[in-house]
Amino acid sequence: MTRAHPSHSAPAAPLPTAALATAALATLLATAVLATALLATAALTTLLAVSPLAAQLPRVEQMQPNNVVITHRQEDPLIKERIEERFETLLPELMRREGFDMWLVITREYNSDPVFRSTAPITTYSSRPPTILMFHDLGPGQGVERISVGRSDYQGTFDVYRTHNDSQYVGLRRLIEERDPERIGINVSDRWNHADGLTHNEYLRLADALGPEYTERLSSAEMLAVGWLEAKLSSETDQYRSVMRIAHQVIAEAFSNQVIVPGVTTNQDVVWWMRQRVAELGLGAWFHPSVNVQRRGGLPEAGAHGTVIQRGDMLHTDFGIIGVGFSTDTQHNAYVLLPGETDAPEGLKEGLRQGNRLQDLTMMHGQAGATGNEALAGALAQARQEGINPTIYCHPIGYHGHGAGAPIGMTDYQDGVPVRGDYVLRTNTWHSIELNVRYAVPEWDGQEVRFALEEDAALLDDGWDWIDGRQTSFYLIH
Repeated sequence: MTRAHPSHSAPAAPLPTAALATAALATLLATAVLATALLATAALTTLLAVSPLAAQLPRVEQMQPNNVVITHRQEDPLIKERIEERFETLLPELMRREGFDMWLVITREYNSDPVFRSTAPITTYSSRPPTILMFHDLGPGQGVERISVGRSDYQGTFDVYRTHNDSQYVGLRRLIEERDPERIGINVSDRWNHADGLTHNEYLRLADALGPEYTERLSSAEMLAVGWLEAKLSSETDQYRSVMRIAHQVIAEAFSNQVIVPGVTTNQDVVWWMRQRVAELGLGAWFHPSVNVQRRGGLPEAGAHGTVIQRGDMLHTDFGIIGVGFSTDTQHNAYVLLPGETDAPEGLKEGLRQGNRLQDLTMMHGQAGATGNEALAGALAQARQEGINPTIYCHPIGYHGHGAGAPIGMTDYQDGVPVRGDYVLRTNTWHSIELNVRYAVPEWDGQEVRFALEEDAALLDDGWDWIDGRQTSFYLIH
């Protein structure tokens, strides 16, 4: 913009009286608005200095570099690349291990097979109506042929055999006749929920299309589906560590004076802060978080808005997120310091140490090749010999929070889990080491306190490895 030289400017015309009045009123209003804003800012500053609501507002500090939450656009190539690698390296081995020439994953829109999400890119929110995916083993050294019968190639991860929606099963029959497989796997199972994705109606349509000759070749692919979901690439484990670090960071924030003001904040305030924090980070969740309170004298009664957190309380959270398509599951504990305290009482620390020891024993007995029930029995027996009061209920994790694979106990199956507990632990799988011990805390007059821990770990070729460490000391809230 070009400005005129002052000496060349025309004199300004006087404003009319009405205009002067309007300008004056505008100035007064602007002054009032500014004053109100300043008062509001001062009031908000005072409020945030004493309120846990401060932690719900955007914070100036940034997440540490290794805890960065990547965008969905950045996730897209990572997820597509790992799907391709899994198809090329894991799937042929798994199909041959379980003895299948062909595997069919047939799933309906908004009623997806549990296997489907692990085969689809991030741009796919749901299976198409319907989706028919065919995997055909071409033999050693040739890999597995991947065909989508219908219209979608799922971002180039499948070859498409194009058909009209009403002709998909006709097209599938033609493909099967051309390949003439001896054994065809379908996802039906009485024992494994992750391998039971084929609906009854779709099975009837499949059987009608194939006729007796090929229907007789259909067989439950339950262990193929379980194996596919539980097996992890080393690159996936690296990605999972980043997601786990973020989960740990959210817990550390929640169990701090950023969020908790003793005598003011309730456990439900913390729960909803955690849930909102996950949403603001752009992450997913697979269950609503929980925060429980234990204190000397027994469990406190909850009010209409939860239990008010007091000094001397022990807090416990169960928290999980979803990032890069992977689920986490964590249980950690915190202690609210009494006046003059700098650490939790020794009795509480001993209970936590016993929980850590039970983690060690569970992993010691849960070696690759052992069944979940063998690991459970061995760990419980040794823990009891050491004077620990244990309960163990570990589960696989990964594409689902409660994932496919061998469980090590359940809360109501401490003598062994029927059927699924007899499945062996395999290398390159992930597990939530979930358990609790009960310990009489001397400083709490011998009161029995429950110390629940859960931490995700990978069973690798050279043994167990925590995904991002484990809790060995309390979060301390001042």
